[in-house]
Amino acid sequence: MSDFMKSIVQEVMKPNQKPKENPLFSGETRFVYSKSSAVNKPQQTPQEINRPNYQQKNRQKNLSFIKENSADSRENSRSNVKNENLSPVSAKSDYKDPLARLQTLSLVQGNQPIHQQQIHTSIRKKHFQEESQLIGQTRDGLKAWLYSSPHPMLLQNFQRSIKSNAIGVITSRKCQLGQLFIVNELLREHPAMKYCLSWDKNSKESFVLELYEDNAEILRRALKTFFQRLSQNSFKQIQVYQAHSPSPWLTKQLDLTTQVDGVAVVEGIEYYAAMFLLDRFFKKSPEKNIKYKIDRDYLLLHGNYEIIKEVSEELLKQAEHLS
Repeated sequence: MSDFMKSIVQEVMKPNQKPKENPLFSGETRFVYSKSSAVNKPQQTPQEINRPNYQQKNRQKNLSFIKENSADSRENSRSNVKNENLSPVSAKSDYKDPLARLQTLSLVQGNQPIHQQQIHTSIRKKHFQEESQLIGQTRDGLKAWLYSSPHPMLLQNFQRSIKSNAIGVITSRKCQLGQLFIVNELLREHPAMKYCLSWDKNSKESFVLELYEDNAEILRRALKTFFQRLSQNSFKQIQVYQAHSPSPWLTKQLDLTTQVDGVAVVEGIEYYAAMFLLDRFFKKSPEKNIKYKIDRDYLLLHGNYEIIKEVSEELLKQAEHLS
């Protein structure tokens, strides 16, 4: 055996020889390293060694950073859109977060009454349209009523049992000839409207006019117009009413046997006051041909419309000076 091989064998066969020291841990550093590593612990198998998983730690750190950013972004979006409705997508994205889901539901439910309020408003409006109304009344007993969608059990109580979506009623304590002129105008403006009139020229009964119309809005406007015309004229003691080419219905109510071109009534003057006015008129204007009828509280004129119109207005002025 060569000397080189012997040296190798001897080197290998040396018992319990300490390992060579690393030059990085010499002197003071060696003492510190040996002291920190020389802790008496039971030996552990390689499976029990707790080695940190740096990959997992970094992944968790990144996930926590993403959650914080998403939470901040949600908070900022809520502060910027406090009064806006949340879309279904945002509601689904916050489903896993109970607090965010609760806030989402609260915002959606907070806006829901606005829609419900619109529904309730339309219901109240529809209910108002179907509700019966008192259109108006005056001190002298004039009243106007609108029955929208009247109950079927009440139809028999009207003067005519007509199935209609709306029924209008005008009542007055007394009957006056001028009421017939206004009714004549109303029926001309609404020729398709059905009606029923109770009128007594001797005023033994009250004036009652019922109007039947399927369109409640048309009937409401007609009632308001009719009521305004009657109520405005009721403030004056003496009134004049005129009609050009009066309808057969009006001529019949006025007890006129033939159709005339024009008719007028001066209402609110006494019997002898009417005679006084006619006496002065015939003496002053004998060329004007008119026909007349005197009653206890009105003067009826008929003939040519232009002449009747002129004479009735002149007699009205003279009657106002007498009163």
